[in-house]
Amino acid sequence: MVFSFQTLVQQHNSEMESAFRSLVDTIVRGSKLSISLLRISSVTEDSFHVTLEARLTRTGPVSATIAPMTLDLCGPAGQFGKVTLPAITTQAYGTEIDVTSQPVKIIDTEALKAFIRNIIKNDSVVLSLRNGETFITALSLGPREVLYEKELELSGMKGPIVKVNAASIVQAPQVAGTSSIPNVMPSNVTPFNTSLTTASISSTAGSSSGNTISVVFHVANPSPLEMSFGTCFFDIQNHEGKLLAELKGRLDIRRKHFQATFQGNVNRAVAAKLAADMREAANNGSKDGKRVDERGNDRSPRMRLVGKRCAGAGWCDETIKGIDVPVQNADKLFRVLGMDASLEEPNNKRSSITKWTQKLMLR
Repeated sequence: MVFSFQTLVQQHNSEMESAFRSLVDTIVRGSKLSISLLRISSVTEDSFHVTLEARLTRTGPVSATIAPMTLDLCGPAGQFGKVTLPAITTQAYGTEIDVTSQPVKIIDTEALKAFIRNIIKNDSVVLSLRNGETFITALSLGPREVLYEKELELSGMKGPIVKVNAASIVQAPQVAGTSSIPNVMPSNVTPFNTSLTTASISSTAGSSSGNTISVVFHVANPSPLEMSFGTCFFDIQNHEGKLLAELKGRLDIRRKHFQATFQGNVNRAVAAKLAADMREAANNGSKDGKRVDERGNDRSPRMRLVGKRCAGAGWCDETIKGIDVPVQNADKLFRVLGMDASLEEPNNKRSSITKWTQKLMLR
């Protein structure tokens, strides 16, 4: 069979067109976009700046060029903004994508708050990139107009998980005619309820009279989110919702893990009662001190960190109020206050072991 030169050219063009269509389909449908950093900064009521570090993989063995495109940023409650990705030249081994401090106008504040709350509280959250109108060029063909859309499952902060890393009593210098303990509570906060002052609690609290504490929290962050909330106010509460301490400090969320230092006044009576309840639960219940009701719900006495307000933009303030998580390593704070919530082996278990051993010896 004899092929003319024109026939060979047509066949070659057809094969190239087929390969190009396959490559475009791979990029649009089969590729994977992973975000390792999502930093939100320069926050105002109606805007913020976004920094992204992402990686595009599974784009096929042939290099292609994707023109710059603007994508809708959508969370669980809908679109909250837009982001523009730069031109991308794909590589078989993957391509890095960087967006640095790009201004984003907030389209829907409620949608943005829902997205931030979900990424902070949950194990994961879906970020949808939609309506990305762009062009792809490859194999000396194109540009071909395409619509690029992706749904990305981002890891969440899972609560977040908060531990007491360190704690100390703040010793203020004595000023003539004033108390030695500074008042760091905001003026609009209700004073502490000190009704839980019994002889046993007072004796547990120890001899220290300092009521102002500094607490360093260690926070795990497996998500890609980084965000500066500025000055924030948190309450430490017991399992019954009673106020144990009011704290103030900067909250700057960073990837992997970070520390946040807060200072404020502590209600020693509530703290001593919680320490006693935790010690009793540990000695009368399971080894980890958990109490479970008839429905299987955890009713254990524990310390909780509860967000109250933020000095930044209003939507940041409402996001902070969604934080309500248990605090691990609470014993570090109790020890600074001269209290003990350590787990001890129940006396009845020790005595029962002794009796069982005695019976064996008698036999």
